[in-house]
Amino acid sequence: MLRLIRHSAVLITLLALIGSNLLLLSSTAFNAAISSALATTLGVRTASAALSSKLAGSERQLSALKSSQIRRSKSVRGFGKSLTSRTKRVAARGIAAIPAESLPYIGAAVVVSSMVYELYEACQTLRELDTLYADLGISQAVPDDAMQSLCNPPPLNELFTQPNSQPDV
Repeated sequence: MLRLIRHSAVLITLLALIGSNLLLLSSTAFNAAISSALATTLGVRTASAALSSKLAGSERQLSALKSSQIRRSKSVRGFGKSLTSRTKRVAARGIAAIPAESLPYIGAAVVVSSMVYELYEACQTLRELDTLYADLGISQAVPDDAMQSLCNPPPLNELFTQPNSQPDV
């Protein structure tokens, strides 16, 4: 009788081990459950736990990259829309100013005001480009001399008295 119980116990243990091995190899849920049970009870770091933590880290990185890509796309799209509308405005104003520039006396004022408007729009473009560089994480910024020349031009009387001393843009 004792022999029968012992053989039955060995047979049940053998079937349980074969069944658990099959489940470990074929069922990811069972594998994860056994892995977490071993990790919590014995403090053993299993391959499944290591892969799960690596996968979670990769998913976090992917999520961060996707949000960064979305933010960058919005920045580029916004810059493109703004540059397109600004270019249309400057071109329309330039075309509209052609007849007025040919008039005596008034033409000079129109030329100067057109130039002031174009400088203002160019300055806005450089500022938006600087913002775009910052949004994209590009360390190179718009050169200070370009910003200074376009956004803070010298007074008109300096331009007329010393035209050759002005910086190139």
